[in-house]
Amino acid sequence: MILKRSVNGLIRYYRIDLLLNLFGEWMVIRTFGSIKYSVPTRVITTIYPEKIDAQTAYEALICKKELKGYRP
Repeated sequence: MILKRSVNGLIRYYRIDLLLNLFGEWMVIRTFGSIKYSVPTRVITTIYPEKIDAQTAYEALICKKELKGYRP
């Protein structure tokens, strides 16, 4: 899911992905930055052993970002 918000005229984005890796673990990958630059500011990968844990973290991150003003 890609979320966007405008801060002081700059458009910021926050992308959150839920993926299964080759070892059977679930990953929540967060990529964020400014649309002004072609390279993301940061990429954070968090690994979870169970899908339910990863899904809970994924949904919590989306809710948290929407409270800060990010929109799909």
